[in-house]
Amino acid sequence: MAHDGSYEVEWKGQAFSYLMHHPGFQKSENYGSARAAGGHGDQQSAAAQAAPRDKAGTWNGPAPTGARNGGAAAEAARPAIVREPSTAVLSSGQRMPMIGLGTYQLESADAVKTALELGYRHFDCAAFYGNEAVVGAGLADFIAAGRRSELFITTKVWNTHHKPDAARASVQQSLKDLGLQQVDLVLMHWPEAWTPDSDIRGTVTPDTSISLIDTWRGLEQLVDDGLVASLGLSNCSLAQVEEVLAAAKHKPVCNQIELHPFLAQRKLVGVSYRKGVVSVAYTCLCRREKELLEHPVLQQVAAETGKTVNQVLLKYNMQRGVVVIPKATSREHLAENFVGMFDWRLSNQQKVLLDTLDAGKRIVDFPWKNWGDVEEGGVPKPSRVLA
Repeated sequence: MAHDGSYEVEWKGQAFSYLMHHPGFQKSENYGSARAAGGHGDQQSAAAQAAPRDKAGTWNGPAPTGARNGGAAAEAARPAIVREPSTAVLSSGQRMPMIGLGTYQLESADAVKTALELGYRHFDCAAFYGNEAVVGAGLADFIAAGRRSELFITTKVWNTHHKPDAARASVQQSLKDLGLQQVDLVLMHWPEAWTPDSDIRGTVTPDTSISLIDTWRGLEQLVDDGLVASLGLSNCSLAQVEEVLAAAKHKPVCNQIELHPFLAQRKLVGVSYRKGVVSVAYTCLCRREKELLEHPVLQQVAAETGKTVNQVLLKYNMQRGVVVIPKATSREHLAENFVGMFDWRLSNQQKVLLDTLDAGKRIVDFPWKNWGDVEEGGVPKPSRVLA
């Protein structure tokens, strides 16, 4: 009797005959053993052809074609076909194309038409850019051909239009200029509310009469009224993302922020993603700043992959689930930023190498903007909890 009061089982210490290590284990012929014995080459016996399966159901027929003449080795040597996801699934159920065209400072409708020819379907616009009518002119023929459903169009509400009535007027004007009945996504361009007379190039006056959540409530009404499909944020910290998530009826589907290897913002991107908020990267090509683009690490990875530095910068974000919206106007640059971008990947070693570039370097910045504490929001660092 065992020490716990239970009886020992009768089979204690015995081996199981149906396990292959048991001395009495009876092996049955299988495909591998028969082939090793020479019975499964290209020359098959008449008996094998007449009875392709034995009583145990083991296949005794000819070897599959792929296993002959080094087929397995040839298959292993064949390069794998890579097809990266071309869209990001938003919490609203919409699919946002992973590559969009940033339209800031775009002056020609022909650039939009060229982008459509190359396969672009995502266009990032804003009331502040002052060119939505130009973008609309470029989209007009495509939409008239009944292909509106293929497009994903974003617009943004500027800082001077945070009050609900002003936000509605802004979106209605954007719809008119873009030639749309409904826009796929509206972003709060910045979480800062200003008085109507504020000028980004001059003096800005904060509007303390309206809060972040007040503005969001006004935008939610536009969704309820059918003018907007989804809402998102832009230039928000993690704490601000969490504030809106906690109060929102229509949750933000994305946060558009500056992202590139020199400003990775890993915590903001990662925690937002886990909360259902996709990150969208602007200034993803570092505004073509020579000092950054000529960095030896970028040059090395570009040489290893056989891609341009711009393509490496885009892939860096795309491969971590971040949507990119690079600016371009010429056919050459439009194609460089889009064509073939879903057919290759960075290796793990190359990603690690690019991660070493993160220095918190912000290219887009303003005196009136307080970016806050990067560690605020999400789970606190242990060092802060224990302090």
